[in-house]
This record gives sequence, C-alpha cells and structure tokens, in this order.
Amino acid sequence: MNNSEEEENPIRLLHSKSKVYVHPSNNPADFIPGYMSIIEKSPKKYLIAWTPEALIPSKDLDAFVRIDIHPNDTENIESSTLVLSNEHYTLYAVSAPLDTIHSLLIKAPSFSKWYGSIVINFKDGHSSGPFWFHDDESKSTMLQKNTQGGKFTTNDNDQVCWGGDEFLERLSQLVQIKKSNDVENLYLINEGGHTEIARQEKDTARPIVKKQDSSLFESTQMDPFIATLKEARWNILEKLSRVTKFSRDTAISFLSNPASRPLVPLLASDVQELCNNDTVKKTIDDYDSARIFLAKWAAGLAAQSENSAPRERKYRHVGIWGHDGWEEDTALGVFEILNSENDFSIPTHTRTKFVTEAEWASYFDDKDGKLTVDEPVVRKNIFCGGLEPSVRKEAWLFLTGVYPWDSTAAERHKIIEDKGKTYMTLRAKWEEDEAYKNTDTFKDQKHRIDKDVHRTDRTIDIYMDESMPNPDPLMNVGTNENLETLKRILCTYNVYNTQLGYVQGMSDLLSPLYAILGEEPLAFWAFVGFMERMKSNFYTDQSGMHKQLLTLDLLLQFMDPSLYKHFQHTDSSNFFFCFRWLLVWYKREFPWKDMLTLWEVLWTDYLTDKFHLFIALSILDQHRDVIIDYLKNFDEILKYINDLSMTINVQETLQRAEILYYQFKQRVEAVDNKREQLKELLTSEKTSKDVSSTTDAQREEAKDDLSKLPIINELLREILNSSYADI
Repeated sequence: MNNSEEEENPIRLLHSKSKVYVHPSNNPADFIPGYMSIIEKSPKKYLIAWTPEALIPSKDLDAFVRIDIHPNDTENIESSTLVLSNEHYTLYAVSAPLDTIHSLLIKAPSFSKWYGSIVINFKDGHSSGPFWFHDDESKSTMLQKNTQGGKFTTNDNDQVCWGGDEFLERLSQLVQIKKSNDVENLYLINEGGHTEIARQEKDTARPIVKKQDSSLFESTQMDPFIATLKEARWNILEKLSRVTKFSRDTAISFLSNPASRPLVPLLASDVQELCNNDTVKKTIDDYDSARIFLAKWAAGLAAQSENSAPRERKYRHVGIWGHDGWEEDTALGVFEILNSENDFSIPTHTRTKFVTEAEWASYFDDKDGKLTVDEPVVRKNIFCGGLEPSVRKEAWLFLTGVYPWDSTAAERHKIIEDKGKTYMTLRAKWEEDEAYKNTDTFKDQKHRIDKDVHRTDRTIDIYMDESMPNPDPLMNVGTNENLETLKRILCTYNVYNTQLGYVQGMSDLLSPLYAILGEEPLAFWAFVGFMERMKSNFYTDQSGMHKQLLTLDLLLQFMDPSLYKHFQHTDSSNFFFCFRWLLVWYKREFPWKDMLTLWEVLWTDYLTDKFHLFIALSILDQHRDVIIDYLKNFDEILKYINDLSMTINVQETLQRAEILYYQFKQRVEAVDNKREQLKELLTSEKTSKDVSSTTDAQREEAKDDLSKLPIINELLREILNSSYADI
C-alpha cells in the first residue's frame, strides 16, 4: 500500500497499549518498544497489530497515545499506520486479520518472567512474538494504578490487571474467544464469531463495555504475590521519578549501588542478571540471546563430531542409549537391553540409495503392467531410499491412492480417463454456476484460496512468473497458469468435500503434488488421497492436531523423560513449536527437494502410519542436549527451534527417526514383558516346602517395581498397529 492509498483508506484504532516490547536478545539495549493495537480496517474486519514506535508517523502517534490513555474514547480516532516500511524493525512487526489467527498464548507476569507476554499463533502454523507488556513503563497502566489503586476491580476478590488482560478483554468484545480446555493459557479465536457487542458497535462510534465472564480471564491474571511485588516495585521506582525517566543503563547503575541491593530480589531474574553480571551487557550484537547463540554453536560442534564418527559407532548416540547420564526410576534398568559394544539388539537404520527408474520398471510385468513383487517390498524400498525424480509421477499416484497396487497398466489408463471426466464434472459445479459463485460463502472461500496460493512456494520455477493478468480484480498482483490451476483444484475440492471445504494450509499440501504430476485432474485426485490422511489437521475444533500433539507428548515422555521434564520446567510442554511441523508435514522445515523425499517416505507407512511423529522426535533428539544445557525458557526454545527451518539434514533425520522407532518398539515390548513377569511373580503360590517360592520381601519389591513401570497409553499402542513391515 502506498502513501496515497493510506491517506484514502484510514483505519480506526479500537485499542492501543504502549510499551509492548519485542526482546530480540537478553540485552535490554536491544529491546524494541511498540504499540499493541486492535484495528478496525472496515466494518467487522478487525486486525491485531504490533507496530514499533519508531515506525509510527508523527501524524498518527497522537491517535495511539490517546487510545492508550483513554481506552474508551475511540470516537473519530483514525490512523493510516497499517502497512509498515521495510526497515529493520519490520522483522517483528505484525498486522494480521483476525481470520488468519488461530489462537493466542497469553502468559501473565510470574516468578520466572516479570513481564507478561502474548504469542500470536496463526492458522498456517507459524507464530509471532512473544510480545512483552512492560506495564511499569506504560503510561496508561501507570495512570490506572494511580487512579484505580493499581487497576483493582470493584470486586475485592479479583486480581490486579496487566496489559494482556486489557487486550484480551477488548478483543473479546469484538470476536468470540474460548479458553482451551486442553492447553494452559491458550485462547482460541472463533473465526467469524462476532459477539453481540461487536454487532452493537456497528451503529455507534463508541465501544460498548460489557462485564465479561471472569472465567475467561482467570488464567491470564497475575498471582497475587506477583501483583504485590509489582506494586512494591512501582512505589519504589516512583520515588525515583519512575523508571521511564531513566535510561536502562542509569537504572542498572542505580541498582548496582550497595544501598540498593535489598531491591534486587523484587526484580525479574533477567534484570537481576544485568545487575550482577557485566558480561551480559556485552551480549553479541545479534538477534539471538547469548544462550541461543551458544546453543547454536554447541549444536554445530556436536554435528561436526557426529559426522566424523565411524558409521558403526555414530548411531549408538541416538535416543535412549545415547544420552550421557540418562536415568529413569523404573523397574527396567536400561530397558533390560544391554548397551555393550557387541550388543546387536541396539538397532540401526536401513537407509540406502533411492529407487531408480530401472529398478522401478523391474517391479512390473512387461505384458500386463501388474506388480510382480509384493506391495510391502515396494513400500520398503521407497521407505529406505526414496525415489529418483523421474519415477515420482507414477509412484506418487500409487502412494496417494489414485492407483490400486494390484492394478494392470490397462486399468490404470482407464482410471486416468474416468477420474479426468469426474474431475471436470466437479469443477463445472462451481465454475458454471453463476448463482453459486455469487454467494458470500463462495466469494469468501475463493478470496482465501487466491490469497494463499499467491503466498505458496513462489520460489519454485513453475510458480514464479506473474506476467499473466489476474482474473480476480481484487488481487493486485499478476499470476500465471500454474497458480490459476492450483486455485481451480482447491475450489473444486471445496465442492468435493463440502463439510471441510478449504482451510488455510491446504495450498501447501497441493503445490508439490501439482509440481510433480503436472496434470490438473491427477493432481486433484492425488490431493484427495493425501487429504484423507491429513484432513483431521484442518478440523475447526483442532481435534486432529490436538490428538497428534498429545501423542507426541506421550511419546517424548515415554522415550526421553529428561527432555520432557525440561520442557515442563520451561513452560514448553504444549509443543507449540511442533504445530507447524505436523500441520503441513514439515514442508517449511526442509528445502524443496528434501521435502519431496520426506513425503514419499512417510506415504509408504512401512513401519507405521505415524512415522511423522518420529520425525519430530528425531529433530528434538538431535538437539536435546543443547536444549537442556542452554535454553532455559519458552521463548528461547521457540526461537531456537523455529530457526532450524531449512537447516535440517533430511537423511540424518530419517536415519535417526527409524532408530527411534525401533527403540520405541523394543521398549514397549520390554515394558510388557516385565509387567507380565511381575504379575506372575505376585500371583505365584507361596509354599513352605518350595525353596524357590516367593518371599514377602520379593512380593513387596515386585509391587514396587510394578508401580514404577511406564504406562503405555493406547495412543502409543496405536503406533504399532499399522505396519507393512510385519506383513
């Protein structure tokens, strides 16, 4: 949007909170102040934005300040600050429509974090933030403290509010927000679910304030003792004309004075570090904190060491056998599998070279084109090596279910003809029905599809060109025939699967299929087959994603209790950093060619149809020592893992994932065998004549051992229920 367009289309500020910071590193000098705002772009079209102070034009700054200090006075307050410039700070800036946001992770101030924060989770799997609310610097919060006793509510039982409370309360007046029953501190945005307040505001310039359900905000409130500490710190700093009147260096200098030492325990741990450790001030001039920098450095050294290790020893440092100091209080010892130099029970991987065109051709009869080898053999070979690019077009049609594995060449030719005609019939349902195309539902879906397609894989050759005029007048960008084909396929799927329709992220799954298959009808039916596997990822209630994240939670807890406990201690056990991985099958984590290999390996279902969970476990296992040793809070872990994107070695990941699967299977068997042994011991008859009979001490020991055995949830057992390797 250029400046003239901004002037013609001013936006309306509904909420603004000052001194909301991005923390690019642990060095306070790097902190970037900004305004967190809620914007009405047009009637019922709302955005959430974080705008750096440095990028707000002076003509708009007054609007932000007025709304910040007088949150209920939004009459005639407009601003043109919507699309930001390409300066440094725009790395963190956000201006996102509500319909692209899945949820908000809201963490109130606590003992571990002095400032409360908000992370914005988008439907396409990525996240923005965290955005830190420095309430002790915000004019509005300080003013509310003075005029309302620390912004206490009228109910004596309610808690002191902070900036995140106010933000969520104002947002809930515009759109329905539901607190997640499964994930602590997570608030789900109900797409299209405008509240009664929002509907009433349509006809008035002033916001209608309504008492909200207190349960909605319960988990965002501060602990009472934290609120007391904040109040105490505010009072102390106010006597020094408030911290906002001092530079951070001046404040640190003051607090370093021996007379000020009693105040230090009232401050956040990271501020205490600044008071006590001069080296923190010399943090590298980078976006990473010192710990993240050290973590990456250590990970690089570890990778070099592993790569130089002899092949026969390299994978002895994977998973449950490979971690120094690994211990668990169970009755299994080290799973009763000896970790010795000569122990052949320790598994290794079966990775080999890809299936060549000649090898693929050898699988089929020359006369009728039918498979001459067993289907599991083909799946195994693809699983172990992937496919040569020239083989992919035909092989992918088998892997996605377009071709039956027992079909002849003639039958496959007939399938192509029939499915081509069926596709054109489905496409005509929306393409030739003008009344349907003019419905609000179709227009909304079509616009979503158009926007998403133009953001998908634009660095790939067939999608780069924009020389063709865009048939959609609302899209101010050029297009090409391949992009238009993606749009047609997605619109047709919207008709084919009316219950699910189109959901953001589907374009990521379709793009590689069309790029490889090159034919619209074939790409559609391959996409249909792929979506049979993936559709639960896109359910509006997020039940499919929740089940996968829960299974991953149980899997990590079962396989690596130490790393799991570290995630718990750092408030990272919700596995948000894995959400994008699972949503679009690691498409944004690996380079294009590696992603194609990964997908075809996963499609084989050779070991299990849940092998993608072991890919996640493999990535975490590669970095687990670094995460435990260097990363001490949620935002550090989130940034570190997000930064792994496009740096992960696919072959290393697949090798390690396979080994982890074998370890998992062995451990399940070990637990089950041990449980049976202990139960048999407990049910054996006690006789005075039999010297080998079970003593009371042995029985008590057996009971204790039985209680310590890991519980294997049914979700974990499902992993072992589907395997072509056992056929």
